[in-house]
Amino acid sequence: MKKIGSFFYTLMQSFCLLIVPCVCAYCKVFLAQRTIFCTDCAWRMFPIVSKKIDITNSFSVTVFAITDYKDPLKKLILAKGWSDGLASRNLGNLLWDMTTISSLDYDIIVPVPLHWTRYASRGFNQAEEIGKVIQQKKNVPLIHLLKRVKKTAFQFELASSMRGINVKDAFELNVVDQSLYKDKHILLIDDLMTTGSTIREAAKELLRLKPKTISVAVICRVI
Repeated sequence: MKKIGSFFYTLMQSFCLLIVPCVCAYCKVFLAQRTIFCTDCAWRMFPIVSKKIDITNSFSVTVFAITDYKDPLKKLILAKGWSDGLASRNLGNLLWDMTTISSLDYDIIVPVPLHWTRYASRGFNQAEEIGKVIQQKKNVPLIHLLKRVKKTAFQFELASSMRGINVKDAFELNVVDQSLYKDKHILLIDDLMTTGSTIREAAKELLRLKPKTISVAVICRVI
């Protein structure tokens, strides 16, 4: 019976691939199974080590990333510009599979928020969509503890020296009872880290909740 069940499962997979072919998310070559990238594109993603960044003189966070900011992941990150939600979900699955965040013991997932005007133009927040994938896999709550109160320029358009000024005071807590989050381990999620200015400002605001620790997960970081 198991062999018969396995046969029909394989047959169904083959039928689904015939009706709705699977293609590589980067080079668009047809794939024999449902994966995100073809083998050649997957091999272009070299893992990078985690990085610590200082938030205050006495508090630092560890940033986990899949790889540096280049294709094929760069293409999926930029897909937010044309409201490609599938690309965001693919990024969430890759973040789970290709970093060690699955083994971290965090209590809350917090996506870095967009300003409401940018959210309205895109229709979604890529960091939130990535976070939802992690939420489903880890079974911990995703909570919007931050709101973006300052409309900022795109970080990539600015010189490195201006990026910290651009996001200064960009975030505020979006919390009624701060005591609920004291001594918690927070996982802060964003799609990209360049200089770390956005992460620093967001984490600095979260520190007002007196968490035990804050970890950060991004798809790519510039190295």
